[in-house]
Amino acid sequence: MVCIKHANIQIQTMILLYFRHAWQLLKQNPFYSIIYILGTGLSISLIMVIAILFYIRTANIYPETKRDRMLFARHTVANTERSRGTSNLSLETAKTCFSNLSTAEAVTIVYSNTKNIFAQPDYSKEQVPVEVRYTDVDFWKVFDFKFIQGGPFTEADLQSGIRNIVVSESFAKKMTGTTEAVGKTVSLDFENYNICGVVKDVSYIMVRSYGTVWMPYSLVPETEQWWNREEFQGLLGPFDVYLVAPSVKDKKKVKQEAEEILNRFGNSLTDVKFTLNIDNQLETYFRESADYDINFTIILLQYILLIIVLLLIPAVSLTGLTDSFMDKRIAEIGIRRSFGASRYVLVKQLITENLVFTLLGGLMGLILSYLIMIATRQWIIHIGFNTQYSSSVPEGTDVLLSTGMLMNIPIFLAALLFCILFNLLAVGLPAWRTAGREIINSLYIR
Repeated sequence: MVCIKHANIQIQTMILLYFRHAWQLLKQNPFYSIIYILGTGLSISLIMVIAILFYIRTANIYPETKRDRMLFARHTVANTERSRGTSNLSLETAKTCFSNLSTAEAVTIVYSNTKNIFAQPDYSKEQVPVEVRYTDVDFWKVFDFKFIQGGPFTEADLQSGIRNIVVSESFAKKMTGTTEAVGKTVSLDFENYNICGVVKDVSYIMVRSYGTVWMPYSLVPETEQWWNREEFQGLLGPFDVYLVAPSVKDKKKVKQEAEEILNRFGNSLTDVKFTLNIDNQLETYFRESADYDINFTIILLQYILLIIVLLLIPAVSLTGLTDSFMDKRIAEIGIRRSFGASRYVLVKQLITENLVFTLLGGLMGLILSYLIMIATRQWIIHIGFNTQYSSSVPEGTDVLLSTGMLMNIPIFLAALLFCILFNLLAVGLPAWRTAGREIINSLYIR
């Protein structure tokens, strides 16, 4: 036990010496240090933007804090001998297939897209743009909204079409001058609605839950009539279904039960073939239609290749600079080898010392990625895979980026991992070549 403790102290002391030496080298070679740190920072910043976007779209973030337990029924195909229809679900189909799931913790039926309307404040003739999301009452069980005042509309409101709505705190302030707006009336498209609840603002990035105003889907004029064509037997419509499993492990049970119900439902139909996929959070982003097969192997390889390119190109560019910097230390390395230092020990020292430069560059890259995300937040969310956002951010909408979206343990760990990989790519080969020189040749180099 004493020997192990002593060995740990020696290792810690050695690593500390490496870092002190690296700090001295940084001060002695400012040109190399600046170029290397800048090159590393630019490379890491581009990769971290990709990592942050992926995290925002897949992690549990307010109010979509159950993403890891959620399943989505969205893409539908109905085929007949004469035609083919692709869309979302009709309200009747959604209720028939998903209302009685026994394994799910919660099921919500949601109008697939937000609707752009205008509010008319009492204090001005200005038309205030509003993003309305139409939902059922279980929507508030699936998503964890933080109510500042009041609560959601009720089942009675949904069935009766009573105009009770939930609004965001920023909309409440704009329309009433306060977040304590429950019981007050607002005008939307020149019709009066009663505020029953006020919630904390939701970022536009949260594509499943975002809205300025939330109201019962019974208030949508197209609810019962949309795309009710005879050849599709009323199967298609404008609704999505979101399912929440009691736990991550229970997702398979929920999906299995839902697919069994869908199979029975499909078999009961005549003259039409009905296809609907039940996807998890990641699958639903990549799926373009119900009959589109997702090849995650190819998708994964594409992203790995992109990251390798973003790491490799600047790393190769910096390898020449690193090689030149290593040549200045050949005599020092030759002396250490003459005193018994192995090639492995020297390579480890050189890589560890250079890790200081890489970590500084990584820190700069991480900060730069935050600045890029903040400065370009209005359009950068459209970059990447099937984002499901509209082609442009709605008028008057500011894309909110919370601290938790940018600063969190997975992002920090990703940044550290990419720094280590970059360090190995940029320094590994020059360090191995330099440490492998013959001792006699190294000692004679001035």
